[in-house]
Amino acid sequence: MYQLVWKDYPVGDIKNIIWCLVKRLRKKLNVVEDGAGNCIVSVRDIGYKFELNKENEQQ
Repeated sequence: MYQLVWKDYPVGDIKNIIWCLVKRLRKKLNVVEDGAGNCIVSVRDIGYKFELNKENEQQ
């Protein structure tokens, strides 16, 4: 994700960098629509996934 967005290689603890990016992305999504940041779900030992909840799928 870091390389795709900034076209650069991360320096330092990559897990912490990605965690911070996801945290900021969730915060920005919640500004657009309350609870939208919950669509980014962490998957243990794998990473993250985008998952729509039942309310969003019906709209």
